[in-house]
Amino acid sequence: MKRRTAIIAMTAFAASAVVPAPAFAHASNQFVTRDGTQLRIGKKPFRFAGTNLYWLGLDENVGGVDHPTYFRIRDALDTAKAMGMTVVRSHMLASTGHPKALLPSKEAGFNDEAFHTIDYAVAHAGKAGIRLILPLTDNWAYYHGGHADFTKPYGLPGEAFYTDPRVIADYQAYVKHVMHHVNPLTGKRLVDDPTIMAWELGNELEGMTAEWINANAAVFSAWAPRQLIAAGRRFDIDADTLTAPDIDIVDVHYYPPTAVKVRSDAATVAAAGKVYIAGEYASNAASSELLTPLVADPNVTGMLSWSLFGHHDRHGFVQHDDGFTFHYPGDDERMTAANRAQIAYAEALGASTARKPAGTPLITEITKRGGLNVVQWRGAAAADAYRVERSRSERGPWRPAHNGLITDNDTPWTDLTAPGDVWYRVTPLKNGKTGKTSDPMYAGRRETVLVDPLETFDLAGGQAGLELRPGADDTAAHPTGAGPAWISWHRASTRRVTFDLLTSARPHLADHRSTAADRRSGLAVQVSDDGTAWRTVRASVDRSGDGRYSVNATLPGVDHVRLAWTGDRRAGLTRATLWSDDPTPVTGAPPAFAVVSPAAGATEVIGPDSFSWQPADGAGYYTLTLSRSANLSDPVITATGLPESVYEPPQGLDPATTWYWSVRAVNAAGSTTTPVAAFTTRAVPAAPVTIDDFEGYADDAALTAAYVRNTGGDPVTSTLVPALSGDGRAMALDVIAGSSGYAGVSRTFPAPLDLWGQEGIEFQLDRSATQATITVQFVAGGVYWEHTLPATTASGLVRVPFTAFAPPPWAPGGDLNLQKVTQLSLYLGGAGGRLTIDDVKAFPPTR
Repeated sequence: MKRRTAIIAMTAFAASAVVPAPAFAHASNQFVTRDGTQLRIGKKPFRFAGTNLYWLGLDENVGGVDHPTYFRIRDALDTAKAMGMTVVRSHMLASTGHPKALLPSKEAGFNDEAFHTIDYAVAHAGKAGIRLILPLTDNWAYYHGGHADFTKPYGLPGEAFYTDPRVIADYQAYVKHVMHHVNPLTGKRLVDDPTIMAWELGNELEGMTAEWINANAAVFSAWAPRQLIAAGRRFDIDADTLTAPDIDIVDVHYYPPTAVKVRSDAATVAAAGKVYIAGEYASNAASSELLTPLVADPNVTGMLSWSLFGHHDRHGFVQHDDGFTFHYPGDDERMTAANRAQIAYAEALGASTARKPAGTPLITEITKRGGLNVVQWRGAAAADAYRVERSRSERGPWRPAHNGLITDNDTPWTDLTAPGDVWYRVTPLKNGKTGKTSDPMYAGRRETVLVDPLETFDLAGGQAGLELRPGADDTAAHPTGAGPAWISWHRASTRRVTFDLLTSARPHLADHRSTAADRRSGLAVQVSDDGTAWRTVRASVDRSGDGRYSVNATLPGVDHVRLAWTGDRRAGLTRATLWSDDPTPVTGAPPAFAVVSPAAGATEVIGPDSFSWQPADGAGYYTLTLSRSANLSDPVITATGLPESVYEPPQGLDPATTWYWSVRAVNAAGSTTTPVAAFTTRAVPAAPVTIDDFEGYADDAALTAAYVRNTGGDPVTSTLVPALSGDGRAMALDVIAGSSGYAGVSRTFPAPLDLWGQEGIEFQLDRSATQATITVQFVAGGVYWEHTLPATTASGLVRVPFTAFAPPPWAPGGDLNLQKVTQLSLYLGGAGGRLTIDDVKAFPPTR
């Protein structure tokens, strides 16, 4: 078991430092402990499904590097919990070298303001019952910093992080400051918080030595005796972690993972008496084939996918294009299937995913497009669908505003019916069960709405004397001292405003007839024409709940409005809602416009991948109709509600066919339709396309220059040999089997190949001198596709249809675009020997 010395003194210090905030009471006060090769909570074994949320302390994904909003932290952790994930790994404490980091530089010292988001993440994770694994630095120089930030002040290379006494001392001083930080939201030092399951020496540290591991693990374990110490490198197992006495958890990463490799590594770690986790694995590889075999293996303590992103503050999801990002429930079929596999794994380990309903959405804006309402909302954690409803009255009746259900990827959503003055609300669903509906929002026929939930000051025109303080479920702007306190918004022709407040007493308002604010009052609603000279306007106060009030004002169409604290400062602002005139009102139907592509009369059209047309001024949306008939009867495609002047069909059209199409532009005042245009699609090819017959290479050197070896694999030599049939030459690949377990070569074509309409790839094969598997891989339209032939594949003509190819687990998915094939690769796996290949072609469909 993990040793428990010095617990009483540390706990007493934490208890006397800060009183825990009731809103962030921990779901469990039991620490995760180690019992040999397993973890326990109390007397129960603890195995888990988890994920990575690396950005919880400092974020790179929304408009530059900044601290994430409290909403984003809360939403992502709640989403992970809803998926059954009970452990989250986060780089929130690998925070050096950036002006907003915990340690911007050695000279500047610590920036404890950067703890705000970290404190909230730890507090909310504890409230949600999620445990944390926290790397303390990073091998890589990403935006949040890494171990090089400790060597740079001394002019030393990165390797000195593991050897120089001054650097090691600085690293330990940083860790001590972090570990002993008192979280004001919980009242606990981080070393006394059971939410933190393990401290990791660093993320993917490649240069660790046994001496460095042992020294730091011993120090950190003494500082955090009730928490665990983890360590790991980028790939495979760091042998020195297996023998380090104070290392509890060995962390291994996989891109891609396989069940065989995971179980093998877990057995190795367990044999050394340590706890095994897969601290990162490619989320797009999550499947029953990967995860189901691991359920029955007690050596596999935890699997943590890379990486989950939650909802954006305004609408939709936060995007991070590294190929392994996932959202819940999934952006496409492949992601959804991977998420289901992760959830099934969590449930198989005992996690509950059905209890908590979806969170509550928030309508964040209603704009106008062509006089039609465009509604956007901030998503709800764990929601897998939404229903938008509308009504002529806040009290209802409420009716669905669309057919079926829509998702986070459908917002902003356009109401195609132009209902005029209307109320909207959004209801989330989780597994068919409805959650709490959003607050209703009104939009007039000629007005737009902006909702600022005060997660940041980014939407405000300016502010002074305020700070954002998180609560359990929302964030409020509070005055910080005795000086001026106000927040303003710049929005043309604002007609109305509502400020939602959280306060212990009913707010008092300044007299709108006074030239100066009454100091006995609490708040004033003020307006300005230029943002400098302010005047107070009449406002009213309504009570909306326990400790919650709203301040409402009708305005004369001003460009600047603000809320000022003029006296009593108990009120915190949780939301501002502004109604303004539609800046682009429509006065008539859209003007005439025309289709662009496919052009009228075009022939040999492939696909097409997309349809496009001229934008029509004032259009609210477009409807595209495609038919085989000139009068557009019996349409094959009718796509409506299109916000932009482009449409990508879900699949290609029948070849050798004449098609007719037209587009209608619609706004609140009417519609305009383009003339019908015709085009003809290309016929399916009848002849194969030669990809490579190996006849054009002058010698072996030219062949090797064309087929470049993958340097990450085992040695492979390419040579020209006699053709496998008839005259000419073929390519032989001679592989020396080594530790990589694979070897391969890749050819990048001088110009993309057009293989449209072909059925698949064929080639002549002689594999009599190797027992390796053979992977054929190509890149089409920037997307990798591959298919692996088993070791039992016979020599001779081999045909692989394109339908058998799929993106590899380590690469992003996409559509198969055979018009732009740019690379061909051949890989041998599992064994060495000689493979001979000849006459690589794309073969046409069988007629």
